[in-house]
Amino acid sequence: MTENRSNPERVDDGGRPKEHKARRLIWLGGAGVALLVVMTMYVNLGHSRPLRISKETTYITEPLKSDGKQVDYFAAIRQATRPGNAATDENGYRLIVRHLGKGPEAEPWYFARICEELGLDASTLRPDMPYQQADVFLGAYVNSDRFDESLFEQLPPDDEAPHDEFSPPPAPPSREGVQWMLHEKVYRPWTLDELPMMAEWLEQNGPALDLIGRAVRKPTFYIPIVRQSEDELLWALLLPEIHRMRSFARGLSARANYRIGTGDIDGAIDDIVTCKRLGRHVGHGATLIDLLVGTAVEGIADAGIAGSLDHPPTKEQLKRLLAEIDELPAAAKIEKRAAFERFYALDIIQSRSHGTESLDDWHSLDWDPPAILAKLSIDWNVVARRFNELFDEIQATGEPPLNVEIRPGTATRLVSLRARSELWGEVMAALLGPSWSAVLEAGRRHDCIQQVRRITLAVLLYERDHGTLPPAHSADAAGNPLHSWRVLLLPYLGHESLYEKIRLDEPWDSPHNRQFHGEAVAFYRCPSDPAAKPGQTTYSVVVGPDMPFEAGEGKRLADFGPDSDDMILVGERTDPVCWMDPTREVSQAAADEGIDARSFGSGPPGPGRIGSHHPGVANFGFRNGAVRPLSSAEDDFDEVDRQELFKRLLRGTNTEKSLDY
Repeated sequence: MTENRSNPERVDDGGRPKEHKARRLIWLGGAGVALLVVMTMYVNLGHSRPLRISKETTYITEPLKSDGKQVDYFAAIRQATRPGNAATDENGYRLIVRHLGKGPEAEPWYFARICEELGLDASTLRPDMPYQQADVFLGAYVNSDRFDESLFEQLPPDDEAPHDEFSPPPAPPSREGVQWMLHEKVYRPWTLDELPMMAEWLEQNGPALDLIGRAVRKPTFYIPIVRQSEDELLWALLLPEIHRMRSFARGLSARANYRIGTGDIDGAIDDIVTCKRLGRHVGHGATLIDLLVGTAVEGIADAGIAGSLDHPPTKEQLKRLLAEIDELPAAAKIEKRAAFERFYALDIIQSRSHGTESLDDWHSLDWDPPAILAKLSIDWNVVARRFNELFDEIQATGEPPLNVEIRPGTATRLVSLRARSELWGEVMAALLGPSWSAVLEAGRRHDCIQQVRRITLAVLLYERDHGTLPPAHSADAAGNPLHSWRVLLLPYLGHESLYEKIRLDEPWDSPHNRQFHGEAVAFYRCPSDPAAKPGQTTYSVVVGPDMPFEAGEGKRLADFGPDSDDMILVGERTDPVCWMDPTREVSQAAADEGIDARSFGSGPPGPGRIGSHHPGVANFGFRNGAVRPLSSAEDDFDEVDRQELFKRLLRGTNTEKSLDY
């Protein structure tokens, strides 16, 4: 002790040994580190900040759930979509439920809630009409004792099936093969001579199909959304009645094709328009599924009104179909759907904030979040605000704003509560963004199909008036190009006044006619082509000696063979050109190279090619009046040689009447 006091280097100012101070500093430092670790664990593992209701976070502030602490997004959507006459006979869907009852996929609780919304009692409901989809009926027939085995003889021979010591011989004709053959026949013009078993289907299902025709013309067509409990998330809602509409559409399409095959064109128009109206109504529902199913239902309706060469529609019938299409209910507004999609994502964020939804099972991104990430604390207000910012960008651009991946730089964001919370907001936007951009493109492709349909029907109307198709372009006495076929169709597309202003005896680019080059003729511009400017078109005919269009003169449809019902008349092109230009149609040689043709390793296809800006497909209008998207992809394992089939469709020589391309 004396030594320590006498040696100033071994003691501090208070006379205490310096080793004691060092140990105390080490202890305090360790305690501080331990406290920091505990606080970090507390902050990161168990101290999330719950979501507060505000315009910036929850986007809407009412209605609220029964606890008064959460926004009831389901109730908000229901309030926005449920019409006042939903539970009256003014609602066409109520009419369907009263007479057809429960759909095959609807659970009892679900149907009971649907009936409650419609002012009906499921326990006392007594449906009085049966309905069975044509495919289901044919499947039951093929597997019944009534099956006619002579149908085996109608199956195409399997001549191309490989058969050597390394592969088995072709399988004998099967009932499954017959069922597929009948399935293809019933969705093309047919008669009872071809499908005698379908007489029973027509008799049994005719009243239900007529009922649907009356229902879609009611002032309202509202399919309620229902839930089991207040805690059910919006994305988990069951929608069996929405998918039931597909079945109705297939029934209407099957009967429309029967009526086309037997010459009842007006009856076929009734079924086609009923199907289109049904699709429009479904598309006005509250979910993206409604919109996509509605679009699909409209596509199912696309029975080719001129599909029977023995019973072609008259000019009056074609005009009636166009008029009925013009009177369809307005298509659903994408802006309204955007608000609902925001609610779907915020509903998940809110549920996770209140501990009723787990992030552990989220595996929809390019990375699977580690288990610890789902347990870290989150400021859910930051999550919601960041999501709303990015959703606004998605609405403005139509594209996902970012791609969320765990990279070295991204991983460091997990340390900060705010940065980590913003990351989860970006996760939500990344989950929603691709689906939203896909829906926007689906809407654009749907609009493109409607335009191609109008153009195709206009071509057929021109042929009824003139006895020939329009020429690819008109020409003067010396054979010089004057005007494109698109100019000649203007009177059939509701643009008579523009047509009368154009001087048809002058070239398309004369001083007078040049003033019309920038006319934004909506029918001629695909909405998916970002490069097309006002006055430019992305639709073309194919010109050549084997094609239905030739320069300077129109060809007669009667000169094409018995397999020309699905001959291509109009298609999409890869590059936009002036809608009045008569010199820029796709040539036969270029079209024969296929859809979106390109050489291996090269860039996008060059100008003057068949193709589109729709991912994977291009839309085409056919002689039968139908519009179909054809794929631009070539599958190495596909049994169909698509390029050869496409050549036959261009020439009207397709003998393989298959629904598959």
